[in-house]
Parts: sequence; C-alpha cells; structure tokens
Amino acid sequence: MDLARSVTGERHGLETDAAPVERGEAYARVAWNETLHPSRYSTSDERGLGGVLSTMRSEYGEDEKTALLLCLLYERFELGTESAFRSYFRTMPEEFETPAHWSPETVKELAGSDVYERDIMEEFETVKKVWGALNKRVFDVHTDVFKKGAAKTLYAFRWAWAVVHARATRISGKSGLALVPVIEMIRECADTGDDGDVNGEGAADGVDDAFAVYDPHADEVVVYAKRDYAPREEICERYGGWNNGEAVQHVGYLPNVHENSARNCVLLILEPDVRYVEKVRRAGYSVPFRVCMSFSATESSLDAFAAYAELADGREVDIGPGGIPRNVSKAAAKRILEERLNRYPTTADQDAAALSTIQNAVNDFSRALKNEDLAVFERAQIEMKLRQSRHGELAVGLRIREKRILRALIEKLSHAAREDVHDEL
Repeated sequence: MDLARSVTGERHGLETDAAPVERGEAYARVAWNETLHPSRYSTSDERGLGGVLSTMRSEYGEDEKTALLLCLLYERFELGTESAFRSYFRTMPEEFETPAHWSPETVKELAGSDVYERDIMEEFETVKKVWGALNKRVFDVHTDVFKKGAAKTLYAFRWAWAVVHARATRISGKSGLALVPVIEMIRECADTGDDGDVNGEGAADGVDDAFAVYDPHADEVVVYAKRDYAPREEICERYGGWNNGEAVQHVGYLPNVHENSARNCVLLILEPDVRYVEKVRRAGYSVPFRVCMSFSATESSLDAFAAYAELADGREVDIGPGGIPRNVSKAAAKRILEERLNRYPTTADQDAAALSTIQNAVNDFSRALKNEDLAVFERAQIEMKLRQSRHGELAVGLRIREKRILRALIEKLSHAAREDVHDEL
C-alpha cells in the first residue's frame, strides 16, 4: 500500500493481497499501543499530557473530542519528529477537503443550502470559540507541556479538528475515541439503497458488527470482514451513515449513495411564525425544526412534514391514532420546498456548466501531476489548484444533488395535492 501523503484528503484505501478474505475473517490488526488515544498518557505524570487531560476532565468534565484533539496537537506539533506517530502523520494531508479549508469564494458556492447557511457557518464559529477556550485553559496554563508556538495556532487546531471529525473511531471494547493507523485509511462502502449492509447482511455469526473491535487477548484493534473479498479487491467499511450534508461538512466528500437511500437527503432548518411556536412544540416538533428530506420520502414522512407546515402557519391539523396526521393539505409544504429551491442563486443549466468546467480542470491538473519532471514549486502550485478545483466540484455537486431532491419532493407534493382535489370533487 502506498503511504505517501494524500494530496486531496481522501482516505488511501486498502485492498486484499493475493489471497482472498472470507466473511468473518480478521483482515487487519493493529497493536493497541500503536493507536493514538488519550488513555496512552499517564495521568500520574502531572507535568505531561496525561496530567493536562486529567485536569481538563476534573475541571470541565469529560469531552472525548477535545481530549483527542489535544493528543493530536501534542504529538504532531509539540513532539514533531520525536513523535511515535510521525510516519502516520506523513500519510495525512496538510489540509482536508472540509469547508473549513476552502477559500471564501468556494464556500459561497454553497449559498442557498441550509448545510452551509446554518451548520457550516455555526461550525466556523465553534472552531474559533473552542480554539480560543483551549488557548486560555490549556496553552496559556500548561506552558511546560505545550512549549512550541506551532501547536497553539488556528491552522494546527483546524487540522486536528478535521482529523478527529473525519477519521476518529470508537473501538468496541474500549472507551472514548481513537485514531488507528492503517485501519482509518479504509474507504467507505458505496450505498446500495437498502440502508443496510452492502450485501443486505449483518456481520458474520459470532462476530461483532462494529467497525473495529478490541481483542484483549492479543491487545490489538481488529477489523473483521463483513463480506467475502476476492484477491486484490479493495476493502470497504461503513462509517455511521453520513448523509449528503454531513459528509461534505465533516469529512469533505459526497457519499456514494443510491438515489433512493435515506442518506440521499436535503437538510431543511425551519422556523415557524413566532405566533405559533408553542402550537408547533405541543404537536411534538422541535423549534427550529430540523428535517432531512430524502429523494424516496414516504407518504407518512411527507404527511408529517405537511402537518408541520400547516401548524407553522397557524392552521389546525387532524391527528389520528398514534399521533399520525390525517387528511393534511400539502400546499404549505409544497410552498416551503419551492421557497427553499428558489434560494439557490443558480439555475440547473448554470450548475451543469460549472460542474463540467470544474471536472475538466480536475482532470487537467491530475494529468499534470503525473509529470515527474515538475519542479517542486510548480508541483505545489498544481496541487493547490487541484485541491481548490476539488472543493468547487464538491460544492457544486452538493448543490445539484440537493436541488434534484427538492424538485422530486415538490413533484410528489404536487401529485398529492391533485389527488386531494380529486377526492374532494
């Protein structure tokens, strides 16, 4: 397997060797002491990182992500070349594909999407806030542990934040989050639309269906095959089912999902008229109301969405047995989706043209990097342009996918509205 640094931030991928791998067989093992996790640092060493983590827990409570963030910052930027994980860090990109690493111009390509206008913008503020808090609580206090300026920069924190959110995993049999070299390079499986295992099956009999499992007898992290693999076939796993927006925000790619998968959805964050907030809450809806509407939304989910739309406008809804809305008008729900669709500043033709142009640029830059005679500076410039083009491709791709879902849902609601009129006649 190639362990060179990833230019684009994508997982490297792992494949089987000349021998096949059977379902239920352990195909990867990593010693527990070779994984990066907070418990590897002794809490009895008050002047070490373990002491810092212990102090943070006692003063501010348990925070798994922050603990792992500090481990990353300490190992990569404080210990640097002395870190036991220096080779592992060399396989990682300097910058990831998440929107936190995009240019302001590229981020604006997400205009119209609630993922951008609410969640991503809120994450930008959260990153700055947490970084500021760590400066006050850790870096300015524990100067005997964090001595170098590099670990305290916003650049270092953004990098560690991206690693933790994109690659950290829970190990069955261990507490907290960990980063497991090699194992975390496994790519995500394509989605077949059944929202189950890739082959419609769970783990093999007697095998934990978690991604990675701790083997106490060998003191290793183990990954068992969830299906059979042929020789030289790429191995894939599922990482908790990121939907379109979550995948772009947290891991920097669009998931390879089937059109009818529940993960192929568009996020809506809705606020009711202030006069009807309590009415909406009493009906069991959160305020603001967050809902991810999928391409294959069922009649019952559309009814629930339509009921929210009616309540948010102050109208009554007939709730049947089991809290299921009955005979709900779809007009308000259709209007919400149409308004959401109209928020995008581009047309379908403009999206198609932009995506084609960007993909051509990605192909051109990728071909250029194959030239072994490139000077170091020239290669770096092309890599930067490739990275920027991939960011644009991702932004436009999400926009196109969200619009397609919204149009399909609007058509479903239009059809339902026509059926309602027919029934009344």
